[in-house]
Amino acid sequence: MIPTQKNIDLSNKSDFTIPVKWKRKLHIEEGVTVTLRVKNNNIVIKPSDNKTHDVMSTVGRKGRIYVPKETRDYFKHKRLRNFHIHIEEGEKAIILKP
Repeated sequence: MIPTQKNIDLSNKSDFTIPVKWKRKLHIEEGVTVTLRVKNNNIVIKPSDNKTHDVMSTVGRKGRIYVPKETRDYFKHKRLRNFHIHIEEGEKAIILKP
């Protein structure tokens, strides 16, 4: 797992941008649908095959990824708000770790 040195505070923001080199490497470009799955208090973000019941979001301009309110509220109740952004090359995923 590779740390990006970027953080996000989900209590103040609902979206974040991933670095350009990782957008290309992970195939997470503008318009791509991604899934957000909560796993062991992490948020795992991966390109979607559109056949899922997971929470989904669409990648916006410049790689901006919106974290839906349901996901933010889940972590708000657990009093977790600050996440470090990591890249998991093997899984082609972005991991938000508290």
